[in-house]
Amino acid sequence: MQLPVVASSPAHLASPPGVPVRVMLLGVRVTAYVILNDVEHRRRETAGVGAVLNPALLDRLMDLPAGIPVTDPVVWAEMADQPGAVVERGEDSARITRRLESPLMITDVVADAARGRELRAVQDASLFAGFARRWVAVMPGRVPDAAVLEAKLCGVGIVGQGRGALLAAEKPAGLTRDGWSWLLEEKAYRGWLTWGRAGSREQESPARATGGASGAGAG
Repeated sequence: MQLPVVASSPAHLASPPGVPVRVMLLGVRVTAYVILNDVEHRRRETAGVGAVLNPALLDRLMDLPAGIPVTDPVVWAEMADQPGAVVERGEDSARITRRLESPLMITDVVADAARGRELRAVQDASLFAGFARRWVAVMPGRVPDAAVLEAKLCGVGIVGQGRGALLAAEKPAGLTRDGWSWLLEEKAYRGWLTWGRAGSREQESPARATGGASGAGAG
C-alpha cells in the first residue's frame, strides 16, 4: 500500500523527545527514545552504580516507596547484600529506604522493517504496547496492505526513510509501571551509557535513527 505522508505529522517526529539509543529490548533490536533522569543519573555516577539488571530485585524494590523509610524486617534482611545506593538499611534491623529510582523514561520505540518484513516489524513493535509509543521504519516503496492494517489495529505508527510519518502512532492507553517496565528502562540506560551518551548532542528523526550504531545489551 502506498501511504500518503500524514498531513499533520506528530511534532515529536521532527524533534523527538529525548535521545535515540540502539538497544535490544524484548528480544528485538530497536531504537528507543529516552529522557534521562538527570538527578538519578548523577546520583548513580557518584555512587559508582550503573544499570541494575536484576529483574527480581527491581520487582521487589517496586514494593517500596522511593525515599520514604518503611519498617519491614523481611525486606531489610533480603536486601543485606545491596549497596547503600540501592537501599538504605536502618540500624534497627527493620527500617529500610529505597534509594534506587528509574534512570530514564522511554517515550518512543522504533523497529526497523527490512523489505518484505514489514508485518513482522509491526508485530515486534507491538510487543511494547503499554510501555511506549511504537513505530516501524520502512524502506522506500510500497508498504504491504497486511502490514498497514496490522499497524492500524495495533496503534503502531509507520515512518518512511526521509518521508516523515506515513501513519501516526497512537499514544499508549495506559502505561505499565512494574518491575518489568523498570527492567526495560535499565536496559535502555545501559545502552545510553555505552552509546547514547556519545550521541546525545544529535537527536535524529525515527526514520534516520534506526541506521545508527548498535548499543550493547541483551534483551
